[in-house]
Amino acid sequence: MTKKRMSSWPAAAIVIVSICIRVEPVMADETGFYVGANALSLLSTYRRPALDSATTAVFGGAAGGYSMGPSSVERNHIMWSADFGYMVSRNLGIEVSYLDLGSLQYSGFGTVTASDGTASEVHLNLDVRAHGPAVALVGALPMTNVWEINARVGAIEAKTKTNYRTAVGEDVQSGNLSQSSTSLLASVGTAFTVTTHLTLRLDYLRIQHIKEKGLERAFNVDGVTAGAALVF
Repeated sequence: MTKKRMSSWPAAAIVIVSICIRVEPVMADETGFYVGANALSLLSTYRRPALDSATTAVFGGAAGGYSMGPSSVERNHIMWSADFGYMVSRNLGIEVSYLDLGSLQYSGFGTVTASDGTASEVHLNLDVRAHGPAVALVGALPMTNVWEINARVGAIEAKTKTNYRTAVGEDVQSGNLSQSSTSLLASVGTAFTVTTHLTLRLDYLRIQHIKEKGLERAFNVDGVTAGAALVF
């Protein structure tokens, strides 16, 4: 049930933006440029079972004599973004931004058994970082003079960089891999006008299917952002 809700909720952002496109523009003096900065608290991304499954596949799985052992995941839960936008009307705008999605460290341990029965220890360490520019349509529904509900729908050109180190018995290899992918970005949230030129924002953000090269997998990002925007 939870998984279904998480995969379908970006439709809410699309609906809000669609409504805003149809709303009559009001108060022309509320159009204009703005710049903002946000801190993002990560709620979920790659999960350890998925990483364990990918690691098992990389080393040949049970058919190849691999047996998965203990593993661990550490995430950088605080990330950031900066944005620049223009409100064409009070209800509709366009925004470009840059998002740093932080890092994830994964360590996995296992054993692989050769056809002659010889067993070797396997260690895998990954450090994955993701970041990139994004562009989105912004829809805003004013509820009062100082409070609005808003949504963003767009895309992010995310680049992931994976530093890896593998050790199979005495054979040690290390290096880095990178991959770029275009992913759906959507958010729903609210904004409060503090002064004529200052707005505070709170949003729920979803990014779908960011690709990673090391384990040849894609992952989603869910998080809550809080920030401020200066309006010109």
